[in-house]
Amino acid sequence: MATYDFTPANGGANTVGTLESTAQLAMYKITVKDDSNTAIDLRTVDGAHGSTYDLILREVSPLMAWAPADTSGVIDVVVDGHKWTAAALQSAVRQIASSSPDDNDSTVAAAASFTIA
Repeated sequence: MATYDFTPANGGANTVGTLESTAQLAMYKITVKDDSNTAIDLRTVDGAHGSTYDLILREVSPLMAWAPADTSGVIDVVVDGHKWTAAALQSAVRQIASSSPDDNDSTVAAAASFTIA
């Protein structure tokens, strides 16, 4: 017996190994760096209102966010794909991470997958 998927939301053309979404969500890996292309240890500026991590989360307003407790400067976020692109996120993060945003080296990359732990 065959089952046919006619649901418009997923189109029946989902492919294993690709990132699928039925909503306008986007995932990005933000790497917060200083003006010398060095990752910022977010732990050293965490835990207080106005910390770099806190300011970025306030600006981005992600649906979900996670930053490892290490020196990588990485923040993984799930955001509204209508509002944020990688370029827009990078610009916003650079404004927060530096007094000289044009010289800041923070990066943003679109996610291709995710891991649940």
